[in-house]
Parts: sequence; C-alpha cells; structure tokens
Amino acid sequence: MPSLLNRIKLRQLYKTLKVINDYQDKMKRLSDDELKRQTKMFISRYNNGESLDDFLPEAFATIREASRRVLGMFAYDEQVLAGIALHKGKIVEMKTGEGKTLVATMPLYLNAITGKGVILITSNGYLARRDALEMGQVYKWLGLTVGIGVPEDIQEELSLEEKKKVYSSDIIYTTHAALTFDYLLENLCVNQNDKCMRDFYYVVIDEVDSVLLDAANMPLVISGAPRVQSNLYKSTDYFVGTLEKEDYEKDDKQIWLTSKGIHKAEEFFGVNNLYTKEYYGVLRHINLALKAHFIFNKDEQYVVQNDKIMLLDKSSGRMVENTKLKSGLHQAIEVKEGLNPSSETRAMASITYQAFFNMFKKKSGMSGSVIEEKKELKFVYNIDVVEIPTHRPILRKDLKDSYYGSFDEQFEASMEWLMRAHKKNQPVLVVTSSIEMSYIYSQVLLKNHIAHNVLNAYNVAKEAEIIKDAGQLGAVTIATAIAGRGTDIKLSNEVKQLGGLLVLGIGRMENKRLEKQARGRSGRQGDPGTSKFFVSLDDEVIKEYGAPSLMKYQHEKEIKSRRIKRLMNQAQKNFEIAAYRARNNTLEFDSSTSAQRYIIYTLRNRILKDEINYDEMLDGFIQDQIKDFLIEIRTKEEIERFILNNIQYHIDTSLSYDKNQEKLLLRIAREQLSKRKSEMSQNRYKQFLRIAILNAIDNAWIEQVDYLEQLRASIGLRRYSQKNVIFEYHQEAYRAFEKMLDNAKRNAIRNVMLSSIIEKAEGTFTVMLP
Repeated sequence: MPSLLNRIKLRQLYKTLKVINDYQDKMKRLSDDELKRQTKMFISRYNNGESLDDFLPEAFATIREASRRVLGMFAYDEQVLAGIALHKGKIVEMKTGEGKTLVATMPLYLNAITGKGVILITSNGYLARRDALEMGQVYKWLGLTVGIGVPEDIQEELSLEEKKKVYSSDIIYTTHAALTFDYLLENLCVNQNDKCMRDFYYVVIDEVDSVLLDAANMPLVISGAPRVQSNLYKSTDYFVGTLEKEDYEKDDKQIWLTSKGIHKAEEFFGVNNLYTKEYYGVLRHINLALKAHFIFNKDEQYVVQNDKIMLLDKSSGRMVENTKLKSGLHQAIEVKEGLNPSSETRAMASITYQAFFNMFKKKSGMSGSVIEEKKELKFVYNIDVVEIPTHRPILRKDLKDSYYGSFDEQFEASMEWLMRAHKKNQPVLVVTSSIEMSYIYSQVLLKNHIAHNVLNAYNVAKEAEIIKDAGQLGAVTIATAIAGRGTDIKLSNEVKQLGGLLVLGIGRMENKRLEKQARGRSGRQGDPGTSKFFVSLDDEVIKEYGAPSLMKYQHEKEIKSRRIKRLMNQAQKNFEIAAYRARNNTLEFDSSTSAQRYIIYTLRNRILKDEINYDEMLDGFIQDQIKDFLIEIRTKEEIERFILNNIQYHIDTSLSYDKNQEKLLLRIAREQLSKRKSEMSQNRYKQFLRIAILNAIDNAWIEQVDYLEQLRASIGLRRYSQKNVIFEYHQEAYRAFEKMLDNAKRNAIRNVMLSSIIEKAEGTFTVMLP
C-alpha cells in the first residue's frame, strides 16, 4: 500500500489530471489541422512569457488526442498522472506493462516547446530506435523534429553531420552510454564548428534504476593513445596459475597474496623484496592476474565472443559495447582466457553518470522497481520518487520463496514446477541469476525434447522477439536477469484461462529490484500470472555475501528454519550495501575530478568561442613562468637555455643578465609575442592562438585524467597503512592539478612562441608545434 506521503503527492497530480480531462472533448472536436496548429500556438505563448505549467493541461490533452489519431493509443488517467510527475522532475515507479513509452510522450512534447531540446534515455539502442520511430510519428505530426542518437548498425558510428542533425532536434532518443560518450568527445574537439550538443535542459530516463544506480559504479572513460605494452601479463598469469588456496586471501572484491604467496612470488621472479619500488610493476601485474583469475568469472562479469572479452552489464545481462576494464585488468583477463593482450590505452576523458546527469537543469525517470532506492536517488540526484497506481488491479500471485541446501535440490524443485506447467501448455519464463545456469536449464530441456528459447548476453540481438513470444501457449523461455526490459509479454485468452505466465526465479539475485522486475514480467495490465523464486546456499550472492556459518546447512534438502532463511536473505542485503558503498565511493572520488573537469571544460568553451582576451592570458602565463623560473638565482647559461626552450630560437649576445633578470626576460618574451602578432592578420592570429593554447591545455588535461585513473586504481593500497583513502586521493589530485596547470601554461607559451606556421595555397595554414 502506498505511503501517506505518496498519497499526498498523488493528490496534487490528480488535481492537474482533472483539468487535462476537462480539455478532452475540446481537443476531440478540433480538426487535424487545428490540432496540429496547437504546437505553434504553445511556442508563441511560451515565447511571450507564459510558463510550461500555464498550458500543461492543454498541451497534455493535445498530444493525448494526437496519439489517439496517429497511433490509436489514448493515454489513460494513470499514464497521464505519471506524465505530469515526469514533467515536475520526479521519478515514477510504474509496474511492468503499464505503458511507459506512451507516458514519456507527454512531458517530452511539453518541454520540447521551449526549443531547448529534450532527451529520452533508454537502456539499449534497439529500444531507442523502436520508441523513436513509433512515437516519433506523433511528434512529427504535431510539427516537432525527432533525432535518434544511436546508429542502426552498432558496428558503425554517426558522422559529425548526422550528430549535428540529431542534437538540433526537438526530441532526441538515445542511450545513456551514447549520450555520455558524445559529451566527452565534444569536449575534446578543437573547433567550435565540430561541436553539436546544446546546453543540457531536460532528460527522461527509462529504466532509471539501471542507469542512475547499477551503471553508476564506475566512471565512463574515453581512451586514446596506447601505452607501451608490458611483457609481464603472461608471466604473472602463469605464476598465479600455480598458486594454491593458502597463497592468497580474498575479501569482497579485493584479493592479495598471503605471506606464503609473497614468498612464492619472490622465488618465482627471483627478487629479494617484492614490495620495493623497483618491483612495483611485477606486484601490480600479480594483483591484476589475481583479480582476473579469482574475482572475474567468465559468463558472470564477461563473455568471450569472436576472440574478444566483452563485459556484461550485471543489472541487465547485456554485453556492454566499446567498454574495457581499466588499468590493465582487461588485458589480464584476455591472457587468462588464452587471448593476446590488447593495447593498454591512455585515458583521455572520463565522467561518472552521477556527475553527468546532474548537469541537466531538469531530470526525471521511470522504472518498475525503484521505490526502495528513493533515499539514495534523493541524496545523489535530488529527485523524488512517486509510485503510480496500476490501471487495473494486479492479479498475479507472488508465491512464497522456497529455500534449499544446494543447487541440486533447487534445480530439481524448479524443474518440477516447469514440467507441471508445460504439461498443461502454460507458458513459463525461467529467470536465472547467471549465464551458466541458463545453459544448465537449456541442456536439460533439450534432453527432454522441450522446445525453448534462451535469452542471455550471447543472443541479445533477438531479445525483443524472444521475450515478446514468451507468453505464447506452451512457450518456455530461459532468461538471465535481462528478462527483456522494455518489451511487453502479451497473452492470448487461452493462456489467461491457464493462469497466465509462470515466472520461475532461480537463485537469490543481487538486489530486490531485479527480482521485482522478474516477477513483473507476469501479470501485466490485470493479466493473471504467478511468480515463484527458488533459493539455495549455492547461489552466488549467498556464497559471497552470506554468513560463513550458513555453509554447514548445505546437506539439508529443503530449509524450513525461519532463522536460516533470514540469514540467506541477509546476503542480498549485504550485497546491496556493498553496491551502495561502491557507488558512494565513485561519487566521493569523482568530486575532485568533477571540479577539475568543470574548470577545464569551461575554459575550453570560452577559448572555442573566442571569449578570451588572449593577450592578457598569455602575459599572465609569461609572468607566472618567469617568476617560477627565477625563484632561485640563475646563471647566464641557465637563462639562455630558458630563452631557447620557451621564448625564441636565438640569443642576443649583447645582453647582460646580471641585473633585474625578471624585467629582462619579460621584455624579451613580450617582444617575441609582439613579433608573432605582427606576422599575421588579426583573425589568423586568433586562430593560431586558439590552436596553440588548446593543444597545451588538452595535452596537460589528458595526462591529468590518465593519472587520476591510475591513482584511483592504486590509492586503495594506502588503507593498509591506516590512511584515509579518499582524503589521500583528493590531496594527490589537487597537487596533480596544480602541476598540470603549470605544465599547460608553460606549454602554451612554448607553442605560441616557438611554433612554425606553414601557409597553404588555398588560404589555410598548418601549425607545426615545438
């Protein structure tokens, strides 16, 4: 039952709903042309000072009627309630099958009236394209433009011109990964004409828990130039393969050598002390190999496809495109799987989803399972959650979980349920907690000659087709937690008579939300259905996060004790706590990076827009560098070397450096700068300065981003010397930023003073940087 606070929130929404419904007959009486003209009228009213809230009822009633005429879909009251909440910047929890795709059209249409561009985020490219093509018919009918931010073929990329068209659209459908990477790439461009994104205004995030929570554990990183490849991956992989259990210890997601393991390593690599600075590289690669072998498991965190390691999104089971683990871990896993290690690349830009989505002036989202996370969402993103009532009462029966001592009993019991349902042609959806488990069920069904579909990371391309047919008479579908989010399972009347779709959940999943999503595949829109979970002590979550004392009950066939059941369920809560801490950790680490990123990106944008007084900026850089250089007394040879390295390629031998060295160096530098300026037209000089300064800033920032990524990976070791890791990281990050700024200033001066300019016949020029 919804809380009192939720009922109060709904009461406000119902008041607006009543006004929208009052416009229903008026909109129905309008001709097609009159209804289409509503958009121009709303734009005019907005430009004349009215707020969106002033004409929200009319706008919602307009697109509601337009959807009926174009698609034959008329939003019912509960969908309109959700649409109002989304416009107000809330997250709405709507049960599976309640029509979230249609809900989003109302706030998107209203906010698109501003001309600032609105964005809908989906969890994968297929859904982004599907929803944009379907709902786009309504927007276009009403005179708005629609852009799709993901290519039809995931192997291709959108061109710059295609991206410009997408991001200039009134309404954009894309994925969180595509949008975030486009933002990072945009802030690496060196020409204002290469930018395509507007300032962020309003975003609606579908499956919001998957994006803002599950995907928020790690920052997104764009990688560039490869590092020198290490030859230690294969030797440390071989060494780790020789280890026994007593040679290492594992705790949560951390692993390290015991004293026995350290002794073995020192003997294997022929070193006296593994923990000296000299052997840091060996120790680092041993730690990477340990994680690859004992923390990362095939078909759980990654799959091997076409001789490539593809990471899995734990919340959906989908493969994550164009993403690698950082700091050499990806290469360590490749070697473990018998592949040649790919190039280890340098990080060029990074951002967390927390920092990225907090840049939007207004954000909202939808999910079937998010109410449990409302405190974290309020704290991190400052968004409230509203629970929307279902259009029809939920008839699904959520049966009590059954608990077993081992996987064998769990499997046997769940197969009995599956076979019993299949015998009477009732459709069954088996949701497993791992790819490996989905294969086990598939193999047994094949042996029993039962036709079925398997939906996991290896065949995600057919996800929509597979899950759409899961409600057919006699259908059996095996799925990982992916379970086709975003695609409805529709039932025939015959299937409804049999009790609807039966969902069997195998294993305690990592959080309640995943289980809620799995159950929600059944019983949509008042359909009948049943869900039941089978839990055992062999479940990965229970083995990893449960109390060690639980393992002594593995001999029990079925567990009846309430106390043991509570302990088994506590493992899931422990995982949720660990996941929350990981997200919080990412947030705490990123506070330094976010502040630095804001400074650099703001400066870059001002330079690209020529909002900088270059002469003042460079004069300040010159003064700072000369003062730093002259902190101590310098010899004539040192001053001449400074001039040759930073100002000009010749020395005036008649000058004396004995008195007022600072004044002399300033004069030489300003004269050289003035000379450079006189060599070019004012416009050409501005272009030259923009290129020279941006190059210096970008090179320094890329080094900084890469250093921070490496620091984040290694700083955890300091906890063993009783230090506050977060505090240590922020201190190091600040010192590195100060040093980075000095490097950027110094290189900007060198680029401006010492570059060669080659004029080309067509009137363009090339800058040869020193």
